Amino acid sequence: MKKILYISNIQVPYRVKFFNELSKYCDLTVLYERKNSTNRDIKWSKSEEDKYKVIFLNGFKIGNENGFSFKIIKYLLEDYDEIVLGCYNSFSQMFANLFLRIIRKKFFINFDGEIFVDGNNIKSILKRFFIKGAKEYLIAGECAAQSLKKIVKNKRIYTYYFSSILKQELIENACARKKEKKEGILVIGQYFPFKGLDIAVESAKKLPNIKFKFIGTGNRTDLFIKENNIKDSNNIEVIPFLKKEDLKEEYRKCRLFVLPSRQECWGLVINEAASFGTPIISTYGSGAAIEFLSEKYKKYLVNPESVEELIEAIKEVWTIDKNKEYSEYLIEKSKKYNIEDSVKYHLKAFEII
Repeated sequence: MKKILYISNIQVPYRVKFFNELSKYCDLTVLYERKNSTNRDIKWSKSEEDKYKVIFLNGFKIGNENGFSFKIIKYLLEDYDEIVLGCYNSFSQMFANLFLRIIRKKFFINFDGEIFVDGNNIKSILKRFFIKGAKEYLIAGECAAQSLKKIVKNKRIYTYYFSSILKQELIENACARKKEKKEGILVIGQYFPFKGLDIAVESAKKLPNIKFKFIGTGNRTDLFIKENNIKDSNNIEVIPFLKKEDLKEEYRKCRLFVLPSRQECWGLVINEAASFGTPIISTYGSGAAIEFLSEKYKKYLVNPESVEELIEAIKEVWTIDKNKEYSEYLIEKSKKYNIEDSVKYHLKAFEII
């Protein structure tokens, strides 16, 4: 059985589900930079039980989710058949990238969607340098793979279809969207600038007759409410955290899902909303939204900084009588994105199947 070392920053439920499935086919060790994140609810982070070998570096904490320890060298020198860097731009994994190149040991880099490398500024130059170091690549989504090919050219790229959902869950979610009257707009995300929640709030204030529900702001909820002057907005509800089953109910009963991200590699909430057939409006700052909508519903991808474009898109989807067709498209599209098939693509890359 092949020995695989996968390096990641922190444990999150959707990755634990993926690793549990992957570990059925290989001797998997996941090396985490640190145990806990400062910006995620601990109940959410620990909601899935790991069934693979886990190692924590437990070094210096960097930012909200990263860490560093020279102990990483010990594991890089061990006899693994494959090594995967899951967060190529974290300090620990940039160090691992350089070290593996020096000792001439091959490794994969994984990208959870779009890589957003544009222009020739210092940041983009450094990104290209670290990206080019791997022998092979794993990347979520066909659109993102095309972006990567422009940087690494003829190197081997394996595309997979990123998801937090198992096949059985997809079936259950598709059946759960009932025909009763839907109400309100759902927005899910942490409160950080790249998530664009401020744009969604401004849109909500200009649409006072539509109820907006913001979920997932966690321990930054009070700051979110204060900085965006939400207290006196009667059509805005803020919920810091919901359990998985309660969140599914929100996807099921909302009329529309909005993702206002300025720039994020993927955005698994797109997968989740699509699996329920919930109509989606997103900015093109989300890799998942580009992947799901650009084929047929590109008109529902709006400028990340435009309140006006977001409002116009909301008004159109809110009033059109073709939401059934849109819902059916999203459910069908979501079937391609599941954990089991994602694992299969990884196994092919590792030459296990």
